[in-house]
Amino acid sequence: MTTTKGTDRRPGPGPLRQALRLGRTEFTLFVRYKTALMYLIMPLILLMPVANMESVPVLGEYTTTDLALVGTIGAIALFLGLGHPSNVFTARREALVLKRLRVSGVPQTAIFGGVFLVVLLFTLLIAALIVGGSMALGGSMPVDPVMLVFSVVLGCSAMTLLGLLVTPFVSNAESAQMLSMVPMMALLFLSGSFIPLEAMPDTLRQVALLLPVAPTVEMAQAAYVGYDVFGGFEGAERVGFLGLWAGALPNIGVMLVWIVGLALLVRRYFVWDPRRP
Repeated sequence: MTTTKGTDRRPGPGPLRQALRLGRTEFTLFVRYKTALMYLIMPLILLMPVANMESVPVLGEYTTTDLALVGTIGAIALFLGLGHPSNVFTARREALVLKRLRVSGVPQTAIFGGVFLVVLLFTLLIAALIVGGSMALGGSMPVDPVMLVFSVVLGCSAMTLLGLLVTPFVSNAESAQMLSMVPMMALLFLSGSFIPLEAMPDTLRQVALLLPVAPTVEMAQAAYVGYDVFGGFEGAERVGFLGLWAGALPNIGVMLVWIVGLALLVRRYFVWDPRRP
């Protein structure tokens, strides 16, 4: 029996396996990259004023300090997701690394998926340290750890895509760092991590909850305390598993809209070739 030349070729790895392989490479580069370590340390520095703030009971045994500590988890994804991809992907584009990856047939989902996995990994790591630190200070385990992790996944997805969307507007890594600070600071101010959403005017609070950080911060706080805080801390009641997820549905919907919209924009406007003056 004769065989056609080339018919016995094995299929190449799928996008998921390629993303995992690139994720391992991204991890190695991340721990070697000094700028990436800066984005990793910044959320921890922001914890210092939170830990020293006056602690006032607000929901049963939970205090304002507990809620602020958990709220900083949203800031982790903001710093890592927005800052790191915008920086490294701009540098790789100018060094022709991205062009070589595309020419070699690596799909976009694998290239972007690799950096997302690293952002997610380190965000979960710092989130675990925050929760562990809170427990060491007398706090309790999160009531719904699944929702807490899910809020981190949503935040990392949106912020990674937003970081990638910065790259078409800049020509080098330095300008990417500067430009990414604009949405970073605006979203941090409106995240509810350090300034409670209830302290804001009602209109500003509603706007903040339509942006892609405050909904995940609110989900993280609800997951940690087990109270329906989606309408605010005042008058919030402890609810069960289904009640907690039902209250989170509007926040999840907002985040999914942002993720899909940002993904479409990245697919349409992301620049793979170097930008020449």
